[in-house]
Amino acid sequence: MKNKSHENPNVAEISEQYSKAKSNYEKLGVNLVQALELFLNEREIKVLSINHRVKDDLSFVEKIDRKHYAKPFDEIEDICGIRIICYYQSDVEKISEVLRDEFTVIENQDKETLLKADQFGYRSTHFIVKIKKEWNKAPNYRGLENLKAEIQIRTVLMHAWAEIEHKLVYKNENQVPSQFRRKLSRISAKLEESDEQFEELLKDITNYKAEIIEKFENNEYIGVELNLDTLQAFLDKHFTDRGRNTEYTSELLKHLDELGLSLSTFFNLYRRTEKYLPKIEFEIHNHKYIREIPFVIACFVLYLVFERPSLVEFPKRTSVVLEKYREIIAADEAAKNKSLK
Repeated sequence: MKNKSHENPNVAEISEQYSKAKSNYEKLGVNLVQALELFLNEREIKVLSINHRVKDDLSFVEKIDRKHYAKPFDEIEDICGIRIICYYQSDVEKISEVLRDEFTVIENQDKETLLKADQFGYRSTHFIVKIKKEWNKAPNYRGLENLKAEIQIRTVLMHAWAEIEHKLVYKNENQVPSQFRRKLSRISAKLEESDEQFEELLKDITNYKAEIIEKFENNEYIGVELNLDTLQAFLDKHFTDRGRNTEYTSELLKHLDELGLSLSTFFNLYRRTEKYLPKIEFEIHNHKYIREIPFVIACFVLYLVFERPSLVEFPKRTSVVLEKYREIIAADEAAKNKSLK
């Protein structure tokens, strides 16, 4: 519990002190956002946004008066506030683990635990942190070691509720007129349920991708639906030395759909051309560019052995090389079929 005093501090003096200190809190916020972005990228945790804010002078003074703080710089812990908005409930715990590892944690509270089973309200995880002592060795953190910051972690849906709740002005259930409580409770429950369903969907998709990868390891393509996940898994398996770009994969998916091809058919087309592709790449000058983009190689496959015209227009030199190998592949396959008779 924070110590409170009902003695009003000298507002003018406190305001002057805060004006001088505010630049350090602003510096803390900017640096913490940059640090958090690095920490989360290192652990491959994707978030919607990380933002900071520093209390303005009026909010700072108002909180002192409302809470009767005698030592506001010690007692107000959210002068610098950081908000992390993530996508899934599981991300909240992952981010919380990062904060515990990388900062000195003074306090940690999950606001949802304050709600009773039949209550609606604000859901968010809050941390009060300081930077670790060793951070003070870096020039941009000097003088910030004693400052506290509040870090809030919310999912997108938790944030939606908090923002709308703020607009409605109601701070807790007791403030809500009785005729509106049921509706607000239902909305809160739906958002909470949606968070849980998105989490379940994420797990299902993760398991689905693992199953697809296992099938492809055994070259099992027949009956596998063609979609963005299966096509990306196909490219990851057969073009391991090339760049990964889901925008190009999406474009290729559209291309295959327009041609009416299944994934197993595309795999068979790839097998027919596989041994010729390195030679084609060698003969085309822009070698590095081609190797970085599986989409281009996949379009080569279609151009070489698919009967319908290509939907992609290649440069003249590339078309000449592809036409040459189209004839070579056709001749090789004809000779092979003749030998089998």
